[in-house]
Amino acid sequence: MSTTPSIPVVQGSGKSTLQHEGDALLLSRRHDEVRIPLAAIAQVRTEGRSLTVELTAPAGATSYTHRIDGVSEASAVMFAATVNAALPETVGRDTAADGTALVETHTRPVSARERKIRLVTWWSAATVAPVVLLCVLIGVAGQPAGIVLFVPLGFVAAASAVTSLLSLHSWYREFRLTRHGITTLAVEAPGRRGMYLYTDPAGLVRHVTTWPGRMSTTISYDPANPADVILPRTTLFRRGELCFGLFCALCAVGFYATMIAMVVQTFTGSLDLSEPA
Repeated sequence: MSTTPSIPVVQGSGKSTLQHEGDALLLSRRHDEVRIPLAAIAQVRTEGRSLTVELTAPAGATSYTHRIDGVSEASAVMFAATVNAALPETVGRDTAADGTALVETHTRPVSARERKIRLVTWWSAATVAPVVLLCVLIGVAGQPAGIVLFVPLGFVAAASAVTSLLSLHSWYREFRLTRHGITTLAVEAPGRRGMYLYTDPAGLVRHVTTWPGRMSTTISYDPANPADVILPRTTLFRRGELCFGLFCALCAVGFYATMIAMVVQTFTGSLDLSEPA
Protein backbone atom coordinates (compact mmCIF):
# COMPACT_ATOMS: atom_id res chain seq x y z
CA MET A 1 0.00 0.00 0.00
CA SER A 2 1.42 3.37 -0.94
CA THR A 3 0.63 6.58 0.85
CA THR A 4 1.67 10.16 0.36
CA PRO A 5 4.62 10.97 2.67
CA SER A 6 3.37 14.50 3.23
CA ILE A 7 0.00 13.43 4.64
CA PRO A 8 -0.80 16.07 7.29
CA VAL A 9 -1.60 15.69 10.96
CA VAL A 10 -5.10 17.07 11.50
CA GLN A 11 -5.36 19.17 14.65
CA GLY A 12 -8.78 19.96 16.08
CA SER A 13 -10.34 21.61 19.09
CA GLY A 14 -9.84 20.33 22.61
CA LYS A 15 -6.25 19.20 21.92
CA SER A 16 -7.50 16.47 19.57
CA THR A 17 -5.36 15.22 16.67
CA LEU A 18 -5.81 12.70 13.88
CA GLN A 19 -2.85 11.23 12.06
CA HIS A 20 -1.91 8.37 9.79
CA GLU A 21 0.27 5.76 11.48
CA GLY A 22 1.20 2.66 9.50
CA ASP A 23 -1.96 0.77 8.58
CA ALA A 24 -4.24 2.77 10.86
CA LEU A 25 -5.39 6.23 11.88
CA LEU A 26 -4.60 7.38 15.40
CA LEU A 27 -7.14 9.73 16.99
CA SER A 28 -5.72 11.37 20.12
CA ARG A 29 -8.05 13.23 22.43
CA ARG A 30 -7.62 14.82 25.82
CA HIS A 31 -8.19 11.63 27.79
CA ASP A 32 -7.94 8.74 25.34
CA GLU A 33 -6.43 7.44 22.12
CA VAL A 34 -8.38 5.60 19.43
CA ARG A 35 -6.60 3.39 16.91
CA ILE A 36 -8.71 2.98 13.77
CA PRO A 37 -7.32 0.41 11.30
CA LEU A 38 -7.72 1.36 7.64
CA ALA A 39 -9.52 -1.97 7.19
CA ALA A 40 -12.31 -0.67 9.45
CA ILE A 41 -12.87 2.59 7.56
CA ALA A 42 -15.61 3.01 4.98
CA GLN A 43 -14.66 6.58 4.08
CA VAL A 44 -13.35 9.86 5.46
CA ARG A 45 -15.61 12.88 4.93
CA THR A 46 -15.01 16.59 5.35
CA GLU A 47 -17.52 19.33 5.95
CA GLY A 48 -16.10 22.80 6.48
CA ARG A 49 -13.87 22.62 9.55
CA SER A 50 -15.04 19.14 10.55
CA LEU A 51 -13.60 15.78 9.56
CA THR A 52 -15.50 12.51 10.03
CA VAL A 53 -14.13 8.97 9.88
CA GLU A 54 -16.99 6.61 8.99
CA LEU A 55 -16.54 2.94 9.86
CA THR A 56 -17.70 0.00 7.81
CA ALA A 57 -21.01 -1.60 8.82
CA PRO A 58 -23.22 -4.49 7.67
CA ALA A 59 -25.99 -3.69 5.18
CA GLY A 60 -28.91 -1.96 6.89
CA ALA A 61 -26.94 -1.18 10.06
CA THR A 62 -26.04 2.31 11.21
CA SER A 63 -22.36 3.03 10.65
CA TYR A 64 -20.33 4.38 13.57
CA THR A 65 -18.32 7.57 13.10
CA HIS A 66 -15.45 9.42 14.78
CA ARG A 67 -15.56 13.18 14.29
CA ILE A 68 -13.01 15.88 14.96
CA ASP A 69 -14.06 19.55 14.83
CA GLY A 70 -12.16 22.83 14.56
CA VAL A 71 -9.67 21.52 12.01
CA SER A 72 -7.90 23.34 9.19
CA GLU A 73 -10.12 22.92 6.15
CA ALA A 74 -7.15 22.59 3.79
CA SER A 75 -5.48 19.93 5.96
CA ALA A 76 -8.75 18.03 6.36
CA VAL A 77 -9.40 17.93 2.61
CA MET A 78 -5.86 16.71 1.88
CA PHE A 79 -6.01 14.16 4.70
CA ALA A 80 -9.37 12.77 3.56
CA ALA A 81 -8.30 12.55 -0.08
CA THR A 82 -5.08 10.69 0.78
CA VAL A 83 -6.75 8.20 3.14
CA ASN A 84 -9.70 7.55 0.79
CA ALA A 85 -7.28 6.87 -2.06
CA ALA A 86 -5.44 4.30 0.07
CA LEU A 87 -8.54 2.45 1.34
CA PRO A 88 -9.18 0.24 -1.74
CA GLU A 89 -5.65 -1.19 -1.46
CA THR A 90 -6.01 -2.10 2.23
CA VAL A 91 -5.50 -5.81 2.83
CA GLY A 92 -8.46 -7.58 4.49
CA ARG A 93 -10.86 -4.66 4.16
CA ASP A 94 -14.52 -5.68 4.03
CA THR A 95 -16.99 -2.84 3.58
CA ALA A 96 -19.83 -5.08 4.83
CA ALA A 97 -18.11 -5.97 8.12
CA ASP A 98 -18.59 -4.29 11.49
CA GLY A 99 -15.65 -1.87 11.67
CA THR A 100 -16.14 -1.17 15.38
CA ALA A 101 -14.76 -4.66 16.17
CA LEU A 102 -11.34 -3.60 14.87
CA VAL A 103 -11.13 -0.26 16.66
CA GLU A 104 -9.03 -0.06 19.84
CA THR A 105 -9.51 2.61 22.50
CA HIS A 106 -6.95 3.25 25.23
CA THR A 107 -6.92 5.72 28.08
CA ARG A 108 -4.20 8.25 27.31
CA PRO A 109 -1.73 8.57 30.18
CA VAL A 110 -1.10 12.06 31.44
CA SER A 111 2.23 13.27 30.07
CA ALA A 112 5.03 14.52 32.29
CA ARG A 113 4.58 17.99 30.81
CA GLU A 114 0.86 18.05 31.62
CA ARG A 115 1.48 16.87 35.17
CA LYS A 116 4.13 19.55 35.62
CA ILE A 117 1.83 22.31 34.31
CA ARG A 118 -0.97 21.23 36.64
CA LEU A 119 1.41 21.03 39.60
CA VAL A 120 2.85 24.48 38.95
CA THR A 121 -0.63 25.99 38.46
CA TRP A 122 -1.98 24.65 41.74
CA TRP A 123 1.22 25.40 43.63
CA SER A 124 1.26 28.98 42.33
CA ALA A 125 -2.30 29.50 43.57
CA ALA A 126 -1.37 27.92 46.90
CA THR A 127 1.59 30.29 47.35
CA VAL A 128 -0.32 33.44 46.41
CA ALA A 129 -3.36 32.70 48.61
CA PRO A 130 -1.50 33.16 51.94
CA VAL A 131 -0.07 36.47 50.73
CA VAL A 132 -3.56 37.75 49.93
CA LEU A 133 -4.83 36.58 53.32
CA LEU A 134 -1.94 38.25 55.16
CA CYS A 135 -2.54 41.51 53.28
CA VAL A 136 -6.21 41.42 54.33
CA LEU A 137 -5.30 40.70 57.95
CA ILE A 138 -2.76 43.48 58.21
CA GLY A 139 -5.28 45.86 56.68
CA VAL A 140 -7.91 44.78 59.20
CA ALA A 141 -5.33 45.38 61.94
CA GLY A 142 -5.26 49.03 60.86
CA GLN A 143 -1.88 48.90 59.17
CA PRO A 144 -2.57 49.53 55.44
CA ALA A 145 1.10 50.51 55.01
CA GLY A 146 1.89 46.84 55.56
CA ILE A 147 0.11 45.94 52.32
CA VAL A 148 2.62 48.02 50.37
CA LEU A 149 5.39 46.06 52.06
CA PHE A 150 3.71 42.66 51.76
CA VAL A 151 3.07 42.83 47.99
CA PRO A 152 6.76 42.76 46.90
CA LEU A 153 7.72 40.54 49.84
CA GLY A 154 4.91 38.15 49.00
CA PHE A 155 5.92 38.11 45.33
CA VAL A 156 9.47 37.09 46.28
CA ALA A 157 8.12 34.44 48.68
CA ALA A 158 5.79 32.96 46.04
CA ALA A 159 8.49 33.03 43.36
CA SER A 160 10.91 31.27 45.71
CA ALA A 161 8.32 28.61 46.53
CA VAL A 162 7.49 27.94 42.85
CA THR A 163 11.19 27.85 41.91
CA SER A 164 11.79 25.39 44.72
CA LEU A 165 8.96 23.20 43.50
CA LEU A 166 10.29 23.15 39.92
CA SER A 167 13.80 22.27 41.02
CA LEU A 168 12.80 19.58 43.51
CA HIS A 169 10.24 18.08 41.09
CA SER A 170 12.84 17.87 38.33
CA TRP A 171 15.36 16.32 40.71
CA TYR A 172 12.89 13.76 42.08
CA ARG A 173 11.65 12.75 38.60
CA GLU A 174 15.19 12.06 37.46
CA PHE A 175 16.00 10.29 40.75
CA ARG A 176 12.93 8.04 40.37
CA LEU A 177 13.44 7.17 36.70
CA THR A 178 17.16 6.44 36.99
CA ARG A 179 16.61 4.10 39.96
CA HIS A 180 13.21 2.57 39.27
CA GLY A 181 12.81 3.03 35.52
CA ILE A 182 14.37 1.32 32.52
CA THR A 183 17.75 2.67 31.41
CA THR A 184 18.85 1.91 27.87
CA LEU A 185 20.58 3.38 24.83
CA ALA A 186 18.78 5.51 22.25
CA VAL A 187 20.31 5.59 18.76
CA GLU A 188 20.39 8.72 16.61
CA ALA A 189 17.85 8.58 13.79
CA PRO A 190 19.43 8.56 10.29
CA GLY A 191 19.28 12.02 8.79
CA ARG A 192 17.66 13.52 11.92
CA ARG A 193 20.44 15.12 13.97
CA GLY A 194 19.55 15.41 17.63
CA MET A 195 16.66 12.90 17.43
CA TYR A 196 17.37 9.63 19.22
CA LEU A 197 15.17 6.53 18.91
CA TYR A 198 14.41 3.86 21.49
CA THR A 199 11.98 0.94 21.60
CA ASP A 200 9.58 0.48 24.53
CA PRO A 201 8.55 -2.95 25.96
CA ALA A 202 5.51 -3.03 23.64
CA GLY A 203 7.78 -2.73 20.58
CA LEU A 204 6.78 0.86 19.80
CA VAL A 205 9.63 3.06 18.56
CA ARG A 206 9.73 6.37 20.42
CA HIS A 207 12.03 9.37 20.19
CA VAL A 208 13.72 11.91 22.43
CA THR A 209 15.50 15.09 21.33
CA THR A 210 18.80 16.33 22.71
CA TRP A 211 22.10 17.83 21.59
CA PRO A 212 23.41 16.11 18.43
CA GLY A 213 26.90 14.80 17.84
CA ARG A 214 26.72 11.33 19.37
CA MET A 215 25.74 8.04 17.73
CA SER A 216 23.77 7.04 20.84
CA THR A 217 22.79 8.44 24.22
CA THR A 218 21.64 6.96 27.52
CA ILE A 219 17.98 7.48 28.45
CA SER A 220 15.73 6.32 31.28
CA TYR A 221 11.96 5.91 31.01
CA ASP A 222 9.02 4.84 33.13
CA PRO A 223 8.00 1.24 32.29
CA ALA A 224 4.37 2.13 33.04
CA ASN A 225 4.54 5.14 30.72
CA PRO A 226 7.44 4.81 28.23
CA ALA A 227 6.77 8.31 26.90
CA ASP A 228 7.95 9.68 30.27
CA VAL A 229 11.67 9.77 29.45
CA ILE A 230 14.69 11.67 30.75
CA LEU A 231 18.33 11.95 29.78
CA PRO A 232 20.31 11.32 33.00
CA ARG A 233 22.67 14.13 34.01
CA THR A 234 25.86 14.10 36.01
CA THR A 235 25.74 13.54 39.77
CA LEU A 236 27.18 17.01 40.40
CA PHE A 237 24.41 18.67 38.39
CA ARG A 238 21.67 16.68 40.15
CA ARG A 239 23.06 17.50 43.59
CA GLY A 240 23.37 21.15 42.65
CA GLU A 241 19.73 21.22 41.58
CA LEU A 242 18.68 19.56 44.85
CA CYS A 243 20.62 22.10 46.93
CA PHE A 244 19.21 25.00 44.92
CA GLY A 245 15.67 23.72 45.41
CA LEU A 246 16.16 23.34 49.15
CA PHE A 247 17.69 26.82 49.38
CA CYS A 248 14.70 28.37 47.59
CA ALA A 249 12.33 26.45 49.86
CA LEU A 250 14.17 27.80 52.92
CA CYS A 251 13.95 31.35 51.54
CA ALA A 252 10.21 30.97 50.90
CA VAL A 253 9.63 29.72 54.46
CA GLY A 254 11.64 32.62 55.83
CA PHE A 255 9.66 35.24 53.88
CA TYR A 256 6.30 33.76 54.87
CA ALA A 257 7.38 33.48 58.51
CA THR A 258 8.46 37.14 58.48
CA MET A 259 5.08 38.30 57.15
CA ILE A 260 3.17 36.13 59.62
CA ALA A 261 5.26 37.49 62.51
CA MET A 262 4.57 41.06 61.38
CA VAL A 263 0.82 40.41 61.26
CA VAL A 264 0.87 38.89 64.76
CA GLN A 265 2.85 41.87 66.08
CA THR A 266 0.40 44.36 64.58
CA PHE A 267 -2.51 42.62 66.32
CA THR A 268 -0.66 42.56 69.64
CA GLY A 269 0.27 46.23 69.25
CA SER A 270 4.02 45.66 69.36
CA LEU A 271 4.48 46.82 65.75
CA ASP A 272 3.16 49.98 64.15
CA LEU A 273 4.03 50.27 60.47
CA SER A 274 2.34 53.66 60.15
CA GLU A 275 4.99 55.33 62.30
CA PRO A 276 8.22 56.45 60.62
CA ALA A 277 11.30 54.43 61.53
